[in-house]
Amino acid sequence: MEANDDKKAERIIRWAMERTKIEENREESEPKIVSALKPDYSETENLIEDAKLEIEISKNEMDAFLCIIPPKGGRMLTFEEIIGELAAKNIKYGVDNNKIKEILARQLFNKQINIASGSPPVNGKDGYIKYHFDFNRDIKPKMLEDGTADYHNLGLVINVKKGELLAEIIPPTQGIPGKTVADKIIPAKNGKEAKIRVGKNVIISKDGNKLFAGIDGQPVISNNKLSVLPILEIKGDVGPATGNIDFLGSVVVLGNVKTGFTIKANGDVEVNGIVEAAEIETDGNIIIRRGVQGQGKGILKAKKSFTAKYIENATVEAGENINIADAAMHSCLLAGKNIKLEGKKGLIVGGAARASEKIIAKTIGSPMSTYTELEVGTDPVLKMNYRDICNKLKTIETDLHKIDQALIVLKKLKEKDLLTPDKQVLLEKLIFTKKTLKDQQQELMEEKEKLDLMISQSSKASISASNVCYSGVNIIIGNASLKVRDKIEHVTFYNYEGQIKFGPYEG
Repeated sequence: MEANDDKKAERIIRWAMERTKIEENREESEPKIVSALKPDYSETENLIEDAKLEIEISKNEMDAFLCIIPPKGGRMLTFEEIIGELAAKNIKYGVDNNKIKEILARQLFNKQINIASGSPPVNGKDGYIKYHFDFNRDIKPKMLEDGTADYHNLGLVINVKKGELLAEIIPPTQGIPGKTVADKIIPAKNGKEAKIRVGKNVIISKDGNKLFAGIDGQPVISNNKLSVLPILEIKGDVGPATGNIDFLGSVVVLGNVKTGFTIKANGDVEVNGIVEAAEIETDGNIIIRRGVQGQGKGILKAKKSFTAKYIENATVEAGENINIADAAMHSCLLAGKNIKLEGKKGLIVGGAARASEKIIAKTIGSPMSTYTELEVGTDPVLKMNYRDICNKLKTIETDLHKIDQALIVLKKLKEKDLLTPDKQVLLEKLIFTKKTLKDQQQELMEEKEKLDLMISQSSKASISASNVCYSGVNIIIGNASLKVRDKIEHVTFYNYEGQIKFGPYEG
């Protein structure tokens, strides 16, 4: 800007000299007006001004703005001068030269215009598992037009052939760093790698990105481990002729499961007939095409979902959903998600039913005011798992703090060349242990976030009867309860500010 000041001074001196000559020429003929023609140099300086440039940078340095103050009798700024001023202000990246030229060409004065923009960082996308089989299939029976449920075409069991592609591990993408207008790098996060454990009868490709079936069987995912399990078919009943069944795969029983016998399986269990006072426990789904007559001793536990036509005097536990078409009578039902009775009858009466999200039925209770207890809200198992994760995170945090303290001491010894061989081994072990604990901490934090979301959604829990809810039914939602005193039709119960309220049926 010093060069501009020198030029300005030269112009004022040149003007003054020319003006003096004019005064001298006029002095002889018009001596009376000389004083009026004498220049006021301070006023002249104010009248003649070159164009000025104002530059402003946003706080995050992602945008730069300029404003041109028009000249007053002076000269206009050139494109090169503007670029030079921007460079002097350390504005080096994202400058829109065409916009600057447009501002000059159109003489856009006294306007703050964005002429440079940084580029924000783009975080990488997380990797994911692309499955080539439908492991999230809905095993709920389809309702036919006459109101009955179709239990014959459920597609419960998925079969794969040896060598068939089961899944692909899609790698994450790298993040793209951003830049400010000052050309500073803004780091970006890379995507996280997708993880899946390889279980039984699964072959992984050399590059580690593809998983194939090692045998003919059923693909099963449990605790993020992919396995292929064989299928055992029992052509008759599970009873004296077969004894108890304990199988690593899926089990299909074409007959009934007799009183006193048990089935344990890693995959799904499908029973075409009736389950009596028997026990079934599986890591997958349980589906009973007919029903359960438990006689107060039947116990059925599925880590995934349970489906049956009816259930009497039995206990059912499902990690996900319980779907019953006709009726659940005098039984104990516990579901990690929903309990639904939406078949032709859709009746739940007697006993107790607990779900973390919703209970939906056509009819709840009976005209005889049979005591029936229904509860929704946070899954007790969920609460226990959440508490366990929090305790583990606290322990890891304590251990990491102790390791960091030990590492500081050992590293100082190393700097002073006082690290003995045994302490060198200890240093390496601590570094490895720290990395292992950090990985565990990250996995637990991700699991805790998922549980946080699931617990936060428990406030949406509800109990609904599309037909009628009779008196004698005890409704529990969260920490609030309500004993129904009168018959209520087409109703949905929910927790509002710590009290049980009810309104029209919502389903």
